Amino acid sequence: MLAGTLMYAVIYLAIGALIGTLVTSPVNGTVLVLFVWILDVFFGPVLGAADRPVTRVLPTHFVTLWTVDLPSRHSGRIGDLGWALTWAAAAMAISWTVITAASRTARPRHRTRPGSTAGQLFAGVRMGLREAARNRVLWALLIAVPVVFVLLAVATTPNESTTLTVRENGHTLSQEAWLPDIHGGTMAPIAIASLATLAGLFTVLDARSGDRRLALAGFRPLTLLASRLAVIALGALLATAASLAVTTTVFDARQWGLYIAAGALIALTYALIGVLLGPLFGRVGGVLIAFLLPFIDLGIEQSPMLSSAPPGWAHTLPGYGAGRVLIDAALTPAFDETGPLLIALAWLAALTTAAAVMFRRTAIAHR
Repeated sequence: MLAGTLMYAVIYLAIGALIGTLVTSPVNGTVLVLFVWILDVFFGPVLGAADRPVTRVLPTHFVTLWTVDLPSRHSGRIGDLGWALTWAAAAMAISWTVITAASRTARPRHRTRPGSTAGQLFAGVRMGLREAARNRVLWALLIAVPVVFVLLAVATTPNESTTLTVRENGHTLSQEAWLPDIHGGTMAPIAIASLATLAGLFTVLDARSGDRRLALAGFRPLTLLASRLAVIALGALLATAASLAVTTTVFDARQWGLYIAAGALIALTYALIGVLLGPLFGRVGGVLIAFLLPFIDLGIEQSPMLSSAPPGWAHTLPGYGAGRVLIDAALTPAFDETGPLLIALAWLAALTTAAAVMFRRTAIAHR
């Protein structure tokens, strides 16, 4: 166990060193480290499949199997321990090379940019979108996250059935479902929420300096608020579109219109959560929570793959209402989740109010 833990540490030291060298932004670097870790753990032998070829390239695949004494039976003559030691040795070499080579000082980035209500709103939205477009990691994640969470999930889904709890015609029913047919549709909300949270977080943090300049230049507080909320909403809808574009290739919802609307509701909810996380926890801490909260809420507690219905305490989580609407749209031909929909709209209204208060206080502080 001690040797396995040490190999884990060495491998992730190399991953951290490599990402830290290639990505200058600490926030973007944290996002990538978390993404690699979630991919490794979620689809590796710990929670995923131990014998699928696509998962054998994960960094701790063989280390995990050797540590828990579960022979892989696909390691060849070198054995699981041999491959684990090979990964660890390669990681040590990469760490040493990267750390010793990355001795130069990164060049600082200089960002410069210094009527009517409509004119101010247009200018504020344009500046927000321009700032968001500079975040290359977020653009890459718009492609990578749906592919990993949806397509790879489907590729590693066991060929078996599961029992789900759904509502139909006012009655709660247990419905048998074939896992490969529904897994992609139930994984989509995790991808949507993760991307939307990061979009909201990056928007509020990257817009701080611009908001100060706009407030000093005479921007109306309500106009500034509206422009920021518009940029956040566009980011949430983009996260929804990117995730559902991948989902449609492997899943067919019973009610596509309602399914898309539920996905957008999840995105808007978690984008606003990302807005609130930034000022409270800062860049690095906010990114950590932005990745973990959707994973715990939608990926574990609300997931129909892990339990037939969410536990009672999970009804208070932000993803419950929209998540139930999405499951209803995915699996049943009629809408029966009015109560959860009202809960989701209440969450959205409360989070919008909280974000407005936060923006309002910030604008007053800079005037």
